[in-house]
Amino acid sequence: MQLKQMVLGMVAVAGLWSVAAAAQTAVVTFDEGWEGWNPPWPASATTIEAEGGHPGAHAHTAAVESFGLDYYVDDIVGPGDSPFLGDHTQHASLTFGVDVQVQSIRTAGQPAERPLIVHFRNFTLNASVFYRLTTMADGQPWTAYSVSFDPRATQLPAGWGGTGADDPVTGGPVLPAGVTFADVLAGVNEVTLSAQEPYQSYDATDFDLRIDNIRLTVGEAPPAQPPRYEIVDLGTFGGELANAHAINESGAVSGVAMNKDSIELAFLWQDGQMRYLGTLNPAFEYDFGVARGISDNGYLAGYSMAPFPNGPGTVAHAFFWSEDTGMVDLDPGSEFASWAWDVNSAGQVVGEGMGAFIWTQKDGMVSIGPGAAEAINEKGEVAGWGTTPGGTGGWVYDSANGQMRYLDTLGRLSEIRDINIHGKVVGYSITDDWRARTVLWNVDGSIVDLGVIPVPDYGPGVANAINDHDWVVGRDDYLGWSETPNRGWLWIAGKKYDLKALIADPVVQASWAELAHPLGINNRGEIVGIGIHDGIFGRAFLMRPIALPDVVFADGFEQD
Repeated sequence: MQLKQMVLGMVAVAGLWSVAAAAQTAVVTFDEGWEGWNPPWPASATTIEAEGGHPGAHAHTAAVESFGLDYYVDDIVGPGDSPFLGDHTQHASLTFGVDVQVQSIRTAGQPAERPLIVHFRNFTLNASVFYRLTTMADGQPWTAYSVSFDPRATQLPAGWGGTGADDPVTGGPVLPAGVTFADVLAGVNEVTLSAQEPYQSYDATDFDLRIDNIRLTVGEAPPAQPPRYEIVDLGTFGGELANAHAINESGAVSGVAMNKDSIELAFLWQDGQMRYLGTLNPAFEYDFGVARGISDNGYLAGYSMAPFPNGPGTVAHAFFWSEDTGMVDLDPGSEFASWAWDVNSAGQVVGEGMGAFIWTQKDGMVSIGPGAAEAINEKGEVAGWGTTPGGTGGWVYDSANGQMRYLDTLGRLSEIRDINIHGKVVGYSITDDWRARTVLWNVDGSIVDLGVIPVPDYGPGVANAINDHDWVVGRDDYLGWSETPNRGWLWIAGKKYDLKALIADPVVQASWAELAHPLGINNRGEIVGIGIHDGIFGRAFLMRPIALPDVVFADGFEQD
């Protein structure tokens, strides 16, 4: 096992940002065997292989007729001094993560889905807390999954469950009376990665999957003050304009950029290179398209022009893109327009067409209801807006159980833009007197007014994106006429900061007239969007914190 200063350059780990103290990460790389962890039963079904991991050595499980998998470390058969065990409440934050590749999961010869659950168990209290990292299914490529949380929290954080007692109403698992989340984390005797929900039974299942880089990051809480930033113009395909729409945990960016013929093309920016994703229109090599959402494992979603089915011309169709499939039309042959706005690592795509939809390769396009599905998190929770019982407002749809949670407005209506792993949602809401407010909706339904950027003559615009640390980016609007009517901001711990003012180099800062539309932010605090650079109204930008220690980004660029 390796103990090192954070950061892991190419791994999608939440919670990498730490200024007050360097975060420490324990990583099981399998280079030296199990390194304190144990394989699921039967042990013979899992082998350590030297190549093919993420990267290098990894654990390969090929279990036949198994009822569940449990990879674990404990203080009974494992090392008592394992950094995964003990009192975690001495830390302000924890991030648990693992990389997984699923080749197949089958029940009775048919494809099946199984959860990936992390458990922290306290034998003294006979209790545990658990979190669903993802849903595993056939053919999932190497993907890094993680969850960040406060081990000192007394209440269960969003998405977490507990065991040790039975709910008197539902019969489901709950923490024992008087036992808190922090109580369990204060004395962890075992950590388990499981393919089985507590109290759930499954048919005998054949698993063929690989795991690598089991890791635990401990450190201080994310800072309440913003970092200083550098900024990169992502360029174009030879034209003038470009927009950056989203960024994943590896620093890959989705967007649209012009070529020399002023055709707007969907792109993936990665490793310092801009890549054209193709088109749904077979009549042209290059045609209009926009890449909007990008998942942590590199899936993309957006829209492209497709042939109109009943005559000449084209119509916009939503697409899904991966390295294996290329660009896939989500509604082939339809005469109706559709747009995909986001995608997660399970390949769930959300967007709008004849109402809000969710799409998977298995089920195709399924209607959620009227309006638009704007965003989806790694748990499959969809945030959108449209007609609700109270008028026009926001909602959160849980794709796992089909339940809908409606979000209150500030009086008249709301629109939604993004959702984080904790189920917190951002966007804007209109008050009874028709004033817009940028807002954050908590899971309990309470609304946080994000305020106004501290710049004279500006009023609230829209909150566009939120990361898992509750950092929010958006824009506010000038109250009058201006050549630069929008100004971007970063909101942290109750305060908005002028985004342009966070650029450290004054010469570079002056070259950007405005960072008008920040549209995405990841857990490292990297921000993408649209700005005005060197007099050009519409350039794709990427902002990177410069205070992160020992960071190597995906394109090989190192901090000074």
